[in-house]
Amino acid sequence: MLHYRQRGKTWHVRGSIRVGKRTIKIPERSTGFIKLKDAREYGSKLETDIRENTLYPEQDKSQKTTFDDCLCIHLNKKRLKPAEIQKIKILLPNFQGVCVSEIKDAWNRFLAKKKHLAPATINRYANTIKSIIKSGGEEINIKAPQIQHLSVKNQVVFLLPEQIRPLLIGCYSVHAKPIFTVYAYQGLREQENLQLKWEDVDLKRAVLFIRTSKNGESRQIPMHKNVWWILTRHWIRSGKPITGNVWLNSKGQPYKDTRHTGCGGSPVRKAHTLALKRLKEQHGIEIKMRVHDWRHDWASRMVMAGVDLLTVQKLGGWKSLDMVKRYATFSARHEIDAINKI
Repeated sequence: MLHYRQRGKTWHVRGSIRVGKRTIKIPERSTGFIKLKDAREYGSKLETDIRENTLYPEQDKSQKTTFDDCLCIHLNKKRLKPAEIQKIKILLPNFQGVCVSEIKDAWNRFLAKKKHLAPATINRYANTIKSIIKSGGEEINIKAPQIQHLSVKNQVVFLLPEQIRPLLIGCYSVHAKPIFTVYAYQGLREQENLQLKWEDVDLKRAVLFIRTSKNGESRQIPMHKNVWWILTRHWIRSGKPITGNVWLNSKGQPYKDTRHTGCGGSPVRKAHTLALKRLKEQHGIEIKMRVHDWRHDWASRMVMAGVDLLTVQKLGGWKSLDMVKRYATFSARHEIDAINKI
């Protein structure tokens, strides 16, 4: 028997279902509805699905199960990050009511509408859909559709040559140079830097407070001396503000936080592209590099300088040490170069 109770505005369901001699317990879950009538319909369908899965475990339910069904299960299993929620909001109008067996067709229609998005962003949407369908498949026997990923041809720069690094920083515009100096010497993620608030900048203690990291955790990190000078001069030029965004675009507005738009893209990509163009024109040096590669360069140099991986992990805000181990190879190369200098 299923029982319903209201938590906040949403109705939740829990209880047990008898199938022959078996009793299947249903842990409390959100129905996603604010009306009891709709919640009861959800519970009735849930009970039917569980009975069918128990009696006919091998039967494929992909033609009866919708994207919405899988999403409800997914939302009850995971605590989603804001960026994931935003992606689901964008996906929902295109997949709402679509049977799992027809997801591939809906995905192709979605791609036709989103031709302006980069392949990497499209792949993030694909991963979101796969994760939702997988959650449904763990409770309902469904055959997951094959959603093909797009090929991403990004050339990742893990370490800039020593002589090129200062030349590139000098090629940024007057407006962009302070922002990219922070990237180069602090190792922040793109939006961690662009969304800095003055209340999170402690110039007296030379400390930065990062409110929201990619892994959902905040962190406090010491400033590099070059970053301290950059932020101090910028603070004085900005009128010594106490609150508000540290960085503003050329129109005097805060940079868009793409972590919450679900659309990807870099608000400072144009400034970075122009700097790379100047580097080629003024110094005859052509490199392919993303804004995020400044973070790779920072981590590689930290390891080469002898900083242990745990400290690099803490300062850079990586959740797993495995993500930092890829930079250890640069330490080995650095040692080989050093031994061969005598």
